[in-house]
Amino acid sequence: FVYALLGDGETQEGIVWEMAAMANKYKLDNFIIIVDRNNLQNDGVTDEVMPVEPLEDKFRAFGWQTSRINGHNMEEIVNALELARSFKGKPYCIIADTVKGRGVSFMENVRAWHGKAPNQEQYEQALKEIEGGLV
Repeated sequence: FVYALLGDGETQEGIVWEMAAMANKYKLDNFIIIVDRNNLQNDGVTDEVMPVEPLEDKFRAFGWQTSRINGHNMEEIVNALELARSFKGKPYCIIADTVKGRGVSFMENVRAWHGKAPNQEQYEQALKEIEGGLV
């Protein structure tokens, strides 16, 4: 299997849809993509920059099988991947609804963290919050 992880902002790019058409043409049923649907990108809120919904309908229009999951629920992730691997005849797209920085108080839903690494102090605080079960 070949897996690709796409940010929702990437689905604004034409090359994504060229890939989608090609994967369907060649019936790449071993190709699974996961779209991280967190609604944030470097330039702002995804749907304010360039609306991407309805993503499921768009991928279906390109001949893909799709499903939508809670990207923070490991059981849903595992089930979706198992289903995608068992599906034959079409490529498969999993749209994972997520919250950027989930579980870290100063990162959650903050666009500034899209392409920025934390300093040592921030890293340690984030790790404590994640390990503390706030996720």
